[in-house]
Amino acid sequence: SHFLFAIKEADQFIGFVELDGILWTQQNAWLTIGIGDPDMYGKGYGTEAMELLIQFAFHELNLHRLQLTVFEYNTAARRLYEKLGFVHEGSHREFILRDGQAYDMLLYGLLRKDWNQKTQG
Repeated sequence: SHFLFAIKEADQFIGFVELDGILWTQQNAWLTIGIGDPDMYGKGYGTEAMELLIQFAFHELNLHRLQLTVFEYNTAARRLYEKLGFVHEGSHREFILRDGQAYDMLLYGLLRKDWNQKTQG
């Protein structure tokens, strides 16, 4: 119920992508990405890793739906998810307190049919 992959450039570890909490009978999974070094942001590593993981999830594992959460202040991640076709489906209001302010945790989902249409259209 778990797949974890490293994001690397040559021998340098940049981050990871992960499928977790897979419900095989429902063909659903949670998706996570983490890139630790801010110097690696905006260089396409996250986009490429996510595209490969989504392709693996839908076409190798035969999953139907992927989902993830992101905090509302993480606008770069939200742009990436929306560019990949993820749809904002709901919010957990004021889920996290950070620097004296409350932020929502947003739920995004992606269906295999929408991914296939995006990549084949």
